[in-house]
Amino acid sequence: MPRYRFTTPRLSVFSWKDVLADPAARASLEAELSRVLTQEVLEHLPPPLQLKGGASSISDWIDARAAESEVHIVEGLLTSDLLGLLILAEGASDSERTELHIGYLFAKHAWGQGYASEMLLGLCSVVGQTGSARLVGGVDTQNQASARVLQKAGFVLNPELSTADTEMYVREFP
Repeated sequence: MPRYRFTTPRLSVFSWKDVLADPAARASLEAELSRVLTQEVLEHLPPPLQLKGGASSISDWIDARAAESEVHIVEGLLTSDLLGLLILAEGASDSERTELHIGYLFAKHAWGQGYASEMLLGLCSVVGQTGSARLVGGVDTQNQASARVLQKAGFVLNPELSTADTEMYVREFP
């Protein structure tokens, strides 16, 4: 699974693996995520990304994400404030093309500021330099703001992959 590290004019995006390996840094991340992962932020995400509740729910949520995907922290470039997460999971890749399923979430205070579009454009720039790839992103049909973010980053609705509840968007790289 590829790990990406990139910056955009306002963002720094990097894998959380080093943060998780350091107990103090992980505790700080857990505290930040407890403020970010609100009901409103998680509302349109699929069931596996929901918090289960209980005292260890943030830690368990982190462990589950780390086991199933490559997660990247999205921070303010100048402030180092946690703004969101970029989640990448391998899809049905073949020898010629890598397929990555993308997901992302942003803290409510970061909504409407263009961070998601900026992060996705940065990801697309990096992925486009690495060879043949296909990025796939699903959006709850009730979350049209997220659909617009994908469209701004060059993703196209794929009706064959979509369902009644989820619109699937794809971006291909040669």
